Amino acid sequence: MRRMGLSFIVLINMGILLLSNGWQPGHEKTQPASKPQPAVDADVLDDYIEARMRDLKIPGLALAIVRGDQIEHLRGYGVVDDAGNPVTPQTPFLVASLSKSITALAVMQLVEAGKIDLDAPVQTYLPWFQTADSEASAQITVRHLLNHTSGFSELAGYLRNLDRNVAADALETSVRALSNARLNTAPGEQYEYSNTNYDILGLLIQTVAGMPYETYIEENVYTPLQLQNAYTSLEEARAGGLTSGYVSFFGLTRNYDRLMPYSRTVVPSAGLFASVEDMAHYLLVHLNEGRHPERAAVLSPAGIATLHTPGVVINENVKYAMGWVTFPFPQLATANGANEAVPMAISHGGAWANFRSLIVMVPDLQLGVVVLINKLDQRREEAYDLIVWNTVLLAAGLEPSMVPGSADFLVRYGQLVGVGLIALLAASFIWTVRSLSRRPPHFSRATAPAFALLLALDLAIAGYILFVEMPPTQTTLSLALAFNPEVGVLYLSILIFTLGWGTLRTIWLGINMSQQRQPLKRVS
Repeated sequence: MRRMGLSFIVLINMGILLLSNGWQPGHEKTQPASKPQPAVDADVLDDYIEARMRDLKIPGLALAIVRGDQIEHLRGYGVVDDAGNPVTPQTPFLVASLSKSITALAVMQLVEAGKIDLDAPVQTYLPWFQTADSEASAQITVRHLLNHTSGFSELAGYLRNLDRNVAADALETSVRALSNARLNTAPGEQYEYSNTNYDILGLLIQTVAGMPYETYIEENVYTPLQLQNAYTSLEEARAGGLTSGYVSFFGLTRNYDRLMPYSRTVVPSAGLFASVEDMAHYLLVHLNEGRHPERAAVLSPAGIATLHTPGVVINENVKYAMGWVTFPFPQLATANGANEAVPMAISHGGAWANFRSLIVMVPDLQLGVVVLINKLDQRREEAYDLIVWNTVLLAAGLEPSMVPGSADFLVRYGQLVGVGLIALLAASFIWTVRSLSRRPPHFSRATAPAFALLLALDLAIAGYILFVEMPPTQTTLSLALAFNPEVGVLYLSILIFTLGWGTLRTIWLGINMSQQRQPLKRVS
């Protein structure tokens, strides 16, 4: 069983994977000279995508490639639902954490309107804003939130996803509840990815603009860009033809619509919806200095540049900007001109219980790719993302040469290990029942030590899950059940066997041994 940590930003790992294939820090050249790229071979691309979908058991996928000021390739693959309706470029998907870049763009719009100062404390706009540390609360700025350097924890950000509140005041209620939240670090001290940051930004937009966050996004992003299949709520998206979302459950692909967690409290960080066609138009804005070539400008060139400029170092080469991750893309060096300069990628991913999305820009090549997938298999998430990275290579006229790294033992075989452990626990259950059901109960000298050993094993397994795999259990187990159900079910089953049955077995054994030790009554 793999450690349950909902990583909504595996871009960091992807950056490391990119860097591990033939490039070392300091070898890049500083004057990229991009050369014209041929249009992608649609047949080769389609063959590659369809092969990956078969291998990963992906029901539906939508893909767009943009180059310069044009959408070059736009296509849906596979199916929307169990009825077999086809995915089209207009099919809405949950874009999950791609929502962050849209929220960041909205903040920058208000900055350019003179309504927000990036370096002003959040309390300038939300005077009541408070965490458990009043002094630190006053130091958190808008820029800290955009760069994930406020001090809010990653886990706390994920726990917000379990809030099912869809009321009109859900966002403000959840931010006010942060008055008891403890920061992991002092503001500005360290990067730590947290949905909490962008949800606070959503409320800040709502407050400064004097309208609900959703309304602001619709009026200032969706409408000027004429995004026809973009939505700000699950209800509206489903009415507009939202694809079903699927999960991998012990190797089987299962529809997860009825159990899909969703909350209005996390719309700014992870709750927006759009089709791949919409995201392609959105990508054109970022590749063309804030202006859509045929529609409207939603931000100035300086504003877009600010959004793309790294504000914090994650590691030596990977950095976080405002709603974007940046890092070198060494595999594209040969596509970047005679001097083979290593181009920079600007990217972000989104992951939900039953959706995966990824967007990649390579400004040196004026190239962008977005892929939306209506399934998530957390054990193979890297392989999902490589669909996008290899599509970038194909679009640059190169071979799709990137392959997943070697997963550790528990990632590859965690299901089998978990099922095997449950089988052993079930065997101990059957043996115990048979031993205790004998009348009169008979215990050999080895029986009690054997039962004690079983109890010690139960407690060791339960303790490992409770205090190592998923502390604090009550919250992370809930996350596992909602966002990675096969892991959640395994953990819950093991805990039931070890704690529930283990405790009952011990009590039962004690009662029967006590009865066995009672002296026989003399028969007169």
